[in-house]
Amino acid sequence: MRRWGTLVLLVVGLWMPIHADALRVISAPEDTEYHYHVVAFLPDNTLVVARGRVVELWPYPWEAPARVLSGHGGKVSAAAVSPDGRYLATADSDSTIIVWDTGTWTEIYRFESHSFAVWALDFSPDSTLLASGAFDKTIRVWDLSLGLEVLLLEGHQSWVRSVDFSPDGKHLVSSSCDGTVRIWDVTQGKLLSTIKAGVDGIYNVLFSRDGKTLVWGNYEGDIKFYDAATLEEFRVIPNPQKPIYGLALSPDGSLLASAGFDRRVRVWEFGSGNLVAEFSGHTSHVWGLAFSPDGKYLASAAKDGTVRIWELP
Repeated sequence: MRRWGTLVLLVVGLWMPIHADALRVISAPEDTEYHYHVVAFLPDNTLVVARGRVVELWPYPWEAPARVLSGHGGKVSAAAVSPDGRYLATADSDSTIIVWDTGTWTEIYRFESHSFAVWALDFSPDSTLLASGAFDKTIRVWDLSLGLEVLLLEGHQSWVRSVDFSPDGKHLVSSSCDGTVRIWDVTQGKLLSTIKAGVDGIYNVLFSRDGKTLVWGNYEGDIKFYDAATLEEFRVIPNPQKPIYGLALSPDGSLLASAGFDRRVRVWEFGSGNLVAEFSGHTSHVWGLAFSPDGKYLASAAKDGTVRIWELP
């Protein structure tokens, strides 16, 4: 039987329960740990996590891994699943990106153009392009029909921490430890806008599902919402002195999950900014977040070496 924490939070006059028990806690064998940044779902709700140099696939209900993918020389540091479900991309601390065929679980491509660890991956909406961001301050875009790099985007002055395609696939947004958010024209390969988004690292930035809003969390602890057309700020969710490391959107775009330094995982209504759930259980900073494709679950990965799966209320 599931148990709920007894702690409650007063939000806008409502008592909000803080859920203290995860539906599932995935812990690594002794002397190993799951990477705090790598968590994703395949279309059938199979969980993708990384432990050292391997990637593990945990089918629902996540009781044990059914497959282990080997091939990386460095610790796996990023993962992304293509919208059509055909590809899984993984990247490592040695700057290697591997694209896997999810039907046969064979390696299709191996990209090695980055010079430092790759931290960010995202597929275009039509699953034809893969964008990667790395500690070498660059963003690279790969054509999956050709298996070739087709764009090199330079401009960030520090590590690139996240990349996200717009829903129409024409633009790419990126964030960096230089404190900026940048918007790129993918069709022309040029920088369109630079936003000074915080005094320190911006670890995650996302387009809304309709492409009209940009949202990111900064080191100061604020979650900021910007109009993607005018680049004007229209909402801030404050969390003073608590850096935001992870963000994720639900499949229908109605919910936004956030996590970071304070070890809590929070779920917000995207349209209103209201808090709808809060989860507690990790014992260290939380970085990785992913909603299941059916929208019923949220997975989180933290520096405590565990991955936790939460059932959404």
